[in-house]
Amino acid sequence: MNRTLSILLFFIAMSCSTDENIINSNTTPIGNEEQINATSYSNWKYFRFTDSTLQEIIFFIGDPSDNLSWDIAFQRNHIKTNSGPSGIGNAGAYIDSSLTWNATNFNNFNENVSSYIFKQDTLVETFYNLTTHTFSEGSTNPVLETWAVIDTLNNYTMNISNNKFIVRTRNGEKYYKFWVYDYYNETNQSGNISLIFDSIN
Repeated sequence: MNRTLSILLFFIAMSCSTDENIINSNTTPIGNEEQINATSYSNWKYFRFTDSTLQEIIFFIGDPSDNLSWDIAFQRNHIKTNSGPSGIGNAGAYIDSSLTWNATNFNNFNENVSSYIFKQDTLVETFYNLTTHTFSEGSTNPVLETWAVIDTLNNYTMNISNNKFIVRTRNGEKYYKFWVYDYYNETNQSGNISLIFDSIN
């Protein structure tokens, strides 16, 4: 993966709030760029953090919730960690409610985060059923759920928060600054999560 995030302005069929923190900045955020195909309404995509990429973990047998090989997983707009009802690990996420990411503070951030309070996963009733058009219960990380809000009264506009997240890995020993900034790919298909992350030394 490229270490430097290319600055792109996505024009989407379903209106998405402009990510001014990236687009209108003269500084480029530096880290590992990923686009996750999380288009399924039923299946999760599981990944392990490395210092250079998110390594996909594919489960042919066994229950991912009883496995320590993954750190983070994606399904549509949902993100979960290997913790709580989602998994047996000690992963989790922290949010700085006073600030949002921009390129400058993302690049400069290198604080000691070991004393931060990380939230583990829980059950929430925000999982959309495409057949019944109702919401059901599922396990996800309540902090990472705030990366965007879908405005159901405004053509399902995806409003990106640029929230300042720190993610802890499954063993509770490594930390990554984590910025989710888009939900659409270059053909305007939703469920494709673009993000940038970098290790905190």
